[in-house]
Amino acid sequence: MRRLYYLSISIILLSGWLFVGNASAVIKGKLTAVIYGQEEAFNHPQSVFFDEQKRRLYVVDTGNNRLVSFDKNYKYLADFTAGGRLKLPIAMVRDKGNRIIVACAGEKNVLVIYLKEKQIKPLDFKTFSADVSPYRLILWKNFLYVLDRAHKQIFIFKLKDNEYTLEGRIREQKTLGFNDIKQDANYIYVLDTLLKTVFIYTHDGNFVRRIELKDVIFPVSIAINARGFLYVLDKQQCKIIIFNRSGNKIGEIGRPGWKEGAFYHPQYLLLNQKGDIYVVDTGNGRVQVFQLK
Repeated sequence: MRRLYYLSISIILLSGWLFVGNASAVIKGKLTAVIYGQEEAFNHPQSVFFDEQKRRLYVVDTGNNRLVSFDKNYKYLADFTAGGRLKLPIAMVRDKGNRIIVACAGEKNVLVIYLKEKQIKPLDFKTFSADVSPYRLILWKNFLYVLDRAHKQIFIFKLKDNEYTLEGRIREQKTLGFNDIKQDANYIYVLDTLLKTVFIYTHDGNFVRRIELKDVIFPVSIAINARGFLYVLDKQQCKIIIFNRSGNKIGEIGRPGWKEGAFYHPQYLLLNQKGDIYVVDTGNGRVQVFQLK
């Protein structure tokens, strides 16, 4: 009986070791598409946006001062420069009213482009006197969130009478600087690269909790899937690290390099509702698309 008891314990321990030891290999990614510029190659692309309504992908091609659109099969559709008004665009979103909203580093402002009216209006940050440095944008219902990297804060705008009006700000005293922002149905997730921490807020800006990231060196972008798993793009390690709700590492995607499937100075990460994973592989001048396997 004693020998059977110790044998059972050994089997249990061995099974646990196998599970933990292979936890990082539980989830991996399958490369499904690689997107390059068409006649003109991408020049230092900074981010992407996926329009769930129209099923279109937009690549923010910063060095070429343009947005490049692709259909759901990643077939090239068009370039968009807003008549030359886009000066170093770094982020964009498109709302349900067919307005394209672009953060431009060159103007240090956010432009709201009314396609139907053929008008362009900058956002009004009049209640904040210092120059803003918009870096990332997200939409949630009628709200627009603008990450101001220079002042470690997030501006909250609300759509009223066809215009976005400043409603408030999210400020965090314990941060060293925000670098990315994403949302789900319940919360806003904000990445602090230097602290290797994700701050979580309600949509109206109330602090909920923070997550300290493990196994990362220089995280630059994050995403959250429908199951609450956190995806972290590590620029230094050139890979995506996936964590479950408990903060345990459960997988990774990518490796350093230049071949397709590898990353060189990756900059931005996005998940669409279907579960496609978009990585802006800035150093290689392309966008790579993965699915979990």
